[in-house]
This record gives sequence, C-alpha cells and structure tokens, in this order.
Amino acid sequence: MTGGTFGKPENVLTVRDQFTVDDVDLLLYGFNDTPRLVAAEFRGPNRVLLYQRTDDGGTRTLDQEFRPWLITRNPEALRSLQPVPATRSLRGAGTHPLATLVEFDSWEHFRRADDLLPNQSNGVYRINSPVSQFLMRTGITLFKGMVFADLRRLQLDIETLSLNPKDDDGAIVMIVLKLGEHEELLFLETDERDLLHRFSQALQRLDPDVIEGHNIFNFDLPYLVERARRWGVPLRLGRDGSPPLVTEQQRFRAGPVSLPYTQAHIHGRHIVDTYQQLQRFDVAGRLSSYGLKPAIRALGLEREEREFVAGEEIATLWRNGERDRERLARYAMDDVRDVDLLARITVPTEFYQTQILPMTFQRTTVTGTGRKIDDLMVRAYLAAGHGLPMAGAPRPYPGGHTELVRSGVFGPIIKADVESLYPSIMLHDNITAAADTLNAFPVLLRELTTRRIDAKQRARRSTGEEHALWDGLQGSFKVLINSFYGYLGFSGGLFNDFDAAERVTLEGQRLIQTVVAELDRQGAQPIEVDTDGVYFTPPDGIGTEEGEERFIAAVGETALPPGVRLAHDGRYEKMLSLKLKTYALLDYAGALTLKGSALRSRRMERCFLRFIEEAARGLMRGERDDVRDRYFELAESLQQKALDPREISQWTMVNRNTLEKQPRLKALLDAHPGRWRFGERVEIYEREDGSLGFLEDYARDENTTILLRRLSDTAARFQEAFDSMAEFDAFFPKITPRTRLSEARDAKPIQQLSLFD
Repeated sequence: MTGGTFGKPENVLTVRDQFTVDDVDLLLYGFNDTPRLVAAEFRGPNRVLLYQRTDDGGTRTLDQEFRPWLITRNPEALRSLQPVPATRSLRGAGTHPLATLVEFDSWEHFRRADDLLPNQSNGVYRINSPVSQFLMRTGITLFKGMVFADLRRLQLDIETLSLNPKDDDGAIVMIVLKLGEHEELLFLETDERDLLHRFSQALQRLDPDVIEGHNIFNFDLPYLVERARRWGVPLRLGRDGSPPLVTEQQRFRAGPVSLPYTQAHIHGRHIVDTYQQLQRFDVAGRLSSYGLKPAIRALGLEREEREFVAGEEIATLWRNGERDRERLARYAMDDVRDVDLLARITVPTEFYQTQILPMTFQRTTVTGTGRKIDDLMVRAYLAAGHGLPMAGAPRPYPGGHTELVRSGVFGPIIKADVESLYPSIMLHDNITAAADTLNAFPVLLRELTTRRIDAKQRARRSTGEEHALWDGLQGSFKVLINSFYGYLGFSGGLFNDFDAAERVTLEGQRLIQTVVAELDRQGAQPIEVDTDGVYFTPPDGIGTEEGEERFIAAVGETALPPGVRLAHDGRYEKMLSLKLKTYALLDYAGALTLKGSALRSRRMERCFLRFIEEAARGLMRGERDDVRDRYFELAESLQQKALDPREISQWTMVNRNTLEKQPRLKALLDAHPGRWRFGERVEIYEREDGSLGFLEDYARDENTTILLRRLSDTAARFQEAFDSMAEFDAFFPKITPRTRLSEARDAKPIQQLSLFD
C-alpha cells in the first residue's frame, strides 16, 4: 500500500490554513466544470459512467475511472485486514483525527474492508454510495450550465384494476406519459404483456432525464415491476436498457419528519416523487392533504375542465366500454398534467441544489438538509487536503421561543417574521463550528446569503423563464442557508457543535422577545410567538398593507441589531387562536389555513375534517349559530347512518410499525392476506362490534357510538374559543345514539340565556 497526501492532480485547491471568499465558487459548485451532465452511474468494478446532454438533444457517455475510498482515524486497523485490499493511503493536513484516506482498486474491495472495519463512531468515515463517493472526490456536480427548463422531464401515471399487483385481475389498463407538450396514452389493446412492451419502447424513445409521478415510489413503479415479473416481460427503462430496481424501504426527510418509501432506481435516470416533494414544499403546514387532487385544488391550480374518477370506479369504467374508457383516459391525462404542475412548483429548489451538492438529483430530493451541509463541508476539506473531525456527542440544548399570548378570535391579523433569524445571528455574531478550522462554514453561509438576496432581486425584476430561474435559485439558497443552524445540532454531522447551536438559540430567544415587547410598546396586540415570527393585531389607524410594512420596519429598526431584518410575512382578516401552535387563519380572499395536528390530522375521518373547517370559518366570521346547527346536523347523520361511507372511513399505510401498534388492523389484514401489501394504503372503518373492516365491505354496520364520541372530541378542539367550560358544554353538548336531538338542539347555549328567558 503506497503513501502520499490527500492532494491529487485534479484537485485545484491546495493545502491551506483558511478558506477565503476567493474560494467560494469552488466551495459551492465543486471544482470540475464539465457541463450538462444529467446522470452518473456506477459500473463495476471501478468505473463511473457520466451521461452528458448534447446540443442536439441526445446524450453521450463519458467513462471515468473511480477508486473507492474511506477515511480512518487508525491506519493500523487496515493492516489487520486479511488480505489487505487497500492500494494507497493518503495523509491529510491539520490536526483533525480522521486523517488517513485509503483507496481501493474496486468496490468489492471497499465493501470487504467496510465490513471488517469499525463504525464511524469508532473512527471511520465512509459513504456507502459509489456515485456519491465519486462526485465527492472529483468535485463533479450534475446539471452545470443548465436551467430547470432544460431537463427532459417525463410524468408517469398508471390506471389499474386493483391496488394489489399480485391479484389475478389486477391488470394495468392504461399508462399515460407526458414529456413537455408531448402526451402519450398507452392502453390495454390485446394483453398486458403487449402494453408493458410498448411502455418500454416509448420510454426509450422519449429518453427522459427525470421520471416524475405522484406516489410513484410506493405505487406506480412497484406495480409495474410486479406485473412485468408476472408475465416475464423485460421492462427496459434504463438508459442502458436495464430494468428498474425496486429495493427495500428507505426513509426520506421532510423538515423534521422522516417518512418511509420504497426505494427504486432506473439506470441513467432520476425518479422524483411529487408526493414527497409536496411535503418538503409545504414547510408552513398549510395543506391539509398531500393527495394529488386535494393539493392541486388547495394551491389554486385546478382546471375547470379537469376530469375526476373515484378510485373504486376505475375498474367499472374500464369494463363498461368505449365511452367510459374515454372518460378514464381523460382522468389519467389530467393526472400527469397535475404532476407536471406540482413538479414545476416543488422541484426546482432540489434541481439547483444538485448543481451544488456531490449528490445525484434523486438523492438530493430525499436527503435531509443536515446531510447536505455535511457533504459540502467534507468535500471542501478533502479538496484542500485536510483531515476531518469526529462528530461531537449530542446533548440537549434550548429551542426557539414559543408563546401563546392570547386565545380566542382576533382580527385584523399581521404576521411579522425575523428574516433568516438564525443565519442572521450566526453572521452578525460570527458563530461557527469549533471544528471548522478552515473557516468554510461562515464563508459558505455569507456567500449563500449574498447570492440569495441578489437572486431575489433579479426574480422581482424578471418574468417568464428568467423569473423561474432566479426564483428557483433563491429558493435553493434559502433552504441551504436555513440549514446551517440545524447542522450545528445534527448528531451525524462531522462539524456539529452543540455549544454553538445553543448560543444561536439563546440569542434568537432574546431577539424575538425584544420584538414582542416593542410591539406591545407601540400599541399592537401580540397573539402567538413561534421562534422567529409573531402574529399580532396592529394598532388603530393601520389598515393598509403599505402601512403594515412601515409599522413592521419601524419595530424592527428599534428592536433588532443592524443586519437583522423584521419583515412582513402575511396579513389576514381573522385568526382563531386555540393552543400553542394550534390556530386557524382566514385571509382577505376567504382562504382558510389550519395549523396544528389537532386541526389537520390526516387520520381523521373526512366528515370530522370538514366539520373542523366549517367550525373554524364560522367562529371567525361570528356565525356561531350556523356552527352549532352544523354540529347537530352531523350528529343526526351519524345517528341515522345517512353519510356516504367514505365520510366515516380512514386511510392507513400498511407497514410493520402500524401492524405492531394496531392489533385490530393486524387482525383484519391477517384475515385477508390477498387484499393488501406492505407500503400500500388501505381504507377502513370501525364496525359495531369494535372490529375493523375494509370500506368496500361496508354494510351499514359502522360503530355509531364511537363516531358520535369522535364528534364530541372534534368539537372539543375549539374549547378555547369559549369563555368557560360550561359555555362550551352548552354549545356542543355530548351526543349518544340515544340522545333526542330535537331536545338537545332547543336547549339554548349559556351565552344566549338572559333574565327574560
């Protein structure tokens, strides 16, 4: 095993003591300028294929040598491996402990060494993706010299006769493809084998860089793969003609939440799931559903002529004949159009991040922001020939300041937000990770902030595709900027620093409390405070948006240090404040926003979700009698079993975790092994005997007692809108199957009683 230093001929950064602003382009975008690379794929034992988009719209393949590597604290550990597969050992500069980089001739040798060496906590840093290793070491990033509109994006949707691809009658009957203005409908003409063959041929002909779909990881791709396996059809979707690979469940990050999905890979192409990206996009939690059609409707993107087909109608429409099949085709076409719309909104941020990160596009869309910052930092240190630190041991530290100041109905409402609170504090107070001896952290943060401000200004001054470019860039920069603080407290980050994270949060608490005090002093009425934002009613005399902005600017100039800005972040007609982080907002256009799991639980039955929306809107508008009437109308429908069964059902995802925690669900699924599969959702309801049933087996046997109890529990979420518990109980009395609704409805709520009644 030969020796040397980290520095390699292709590395343009030389060993240094500090990074400066002169290095920022290299730190941000890597140190290889190869343009228009649209994919990177490992080809064993030690090659990587790069796919480059050509000027005529085709692709060429670049074949690159690749030496897998890992970094260890203890090079002696390698000498104990029998046989030693390492071919070269490189020593990094500096005092950090992870300083010996070991290269291997092949991925197989790397895996053998990885299996025998201790884990990272004991002194080894490794990346388990050969492509990510290659990008990290070479400084190559994808999509250089491209804008989002340059991507060949294909949207995919399938229509099936069952939710279970293993069903004998679970055929795929339609496959819809959209690439730009080109739309293609493939339907079952002779048999399913022929349909799958035609699908493979169409995909090769269209040659997309990206395949997009809504829930494509958990439904469309696994379904296609299983049906192809059933008939022995080679599903040639990869750029090399290979079939898709569907593997075990993984997890993707959406803010603080980690959610499961079924990983899939198509050679030379990226898979993007708009169901996932919508959850990342909705950081404010404004959407009550991430289903395709509800999300399109909530975002104001629904087309008037859009066709709708309920899931349970698909098989019937297909079997009814040509006219109904045309309706089904229109529905499927509208689905891919909606996926295209959602992707245009939610995906550009990830595209522009991919130009920066040593990751593939697909990996960027599912990776948490802490890991992204870690990869940026590691790439910078490797390029400069420096060793790496060990991740600090996690410890608790204070979070942001949250406070419910008042509950009830208020209006008008303004939200003021300290713009990029934590990054601003880090820059103003020069707070960085102690292990960042080369000063990469503040150089990156300051430059990203500067570039975001410039991109925002350019976006405001431009329209059309140019606006889309700058808006996508500023959104990408914003996500990374806001990730630098979170990275300090990221347990897996090599450069984490919990002391620095605590300094930032304590200063953030102080600043937002200063803002609240200044709002009070200037005659505003704070309602709720959450980390970097405050909802409040303005002082008398402020009634226009321009006046609101001037007032907020004046508060910020008094309360905040130079360089930290208080911004106008929304205006609303009314706010219903219930509990901390639980409230409803009604804007001047009549749009309703619900915040907090108590008001927007996706496990709640549809009828109760609708009641929450109606009650919140009615209480804010002062229509209390209508809210009470709706409560009794819903109670009567439940008593009489008069609701559409879909109104009382719940969707649940089937995975091992839910089976362990829900014995009644496990009993139902065990009794019907052919009607579900892991990773799918099932629609269920509770029967009179307390057991669960599939909605398709509904027999007017729902558990009315439980549903009425849930109605009372739903109403109880508005308890803070009333002056007393007695007033609430009189307004929303508890109802059972035996309650005489006419008598309960006629009993006047306490606030209506008077001496003259």
